[in-house]
Amino acid sequence: MAQRKPLWNNRPLFGARQLLVLAYLLAVVLWLARGFVGSAVMLNYKLRGEMPQQTVLPADLTTESFAPYSSNQWWTPPDDDPDWYLSTDSDPHIYWQGQGYIETVKLYAGHRLPPGGVALYYLLPGQTDYSETQKVYATVTEAGEYTFDLGGRWVTGLRIDPDSVGGVPTLFGGIELNPPAPWYTRFLPDGGQWLVLLFVPAVAVAAAALVLSLFGKDEPED
Repeated sequence: MAQRKPLWNNRPLFGARQLLVLAYLLAVVLWLARGFVGSAVMLNYKLRGEMPQQTVLPADLTTESFAPYSSNQWWTPPDDDPDWYLSTDSDPHIYWQGQGYIETVKLYAGHRLPPGGVALYYLLPGQTDYSETQKVYATVTEAGEYTFDLGGRWVTGLRIDPDSVGGVPTLFGGIELNPPAPWYTRFLPDGGQWLVLLFVPAVAVAAAALVLSLFGKDEPED
């Protein structure tokens, strides 16, 4: 009579709970390593003077389909502030012509109408055209303050679309490159990163347990 012989004779080195704990510990270690490596890269660029940290005023930026009210005598601004701008079509642009290591960019813009999508595009070395594949959407961090997280990149140009609907009165205060931030914020996950840290280790352990159970099935012995 044929006997069944287990393919997986030895008991697993770790139980399910132990594997789960190890997976979360590994996720924490990898996250901290990511933060320290990012800090080292940023510090290297900063010490070499290749990480711009400055506020660029509207007069020092190039705009397209986005102009100050003072440029057209027929436009009436919401008030007497000279920094009111108007988008003249649904695809206005603000350009920063420069290069350097960029982690974050802030756009200072107060909109009188809902702006729709507010996005940033960046160029990498050797590129001349902006692409949808290199696009970052803004996070509203304060009233009139939009923050773009590039994750740390060497860029050769930036384009910001301050709205996507056109005809939006905007109190435009310029942009800030690499605004100062406390060191510990690099180690604080955002909403999406929290989801990854919470669920990916558990899913990985479940997948590993499933694979082990498949290899652990008995097969008949001749």
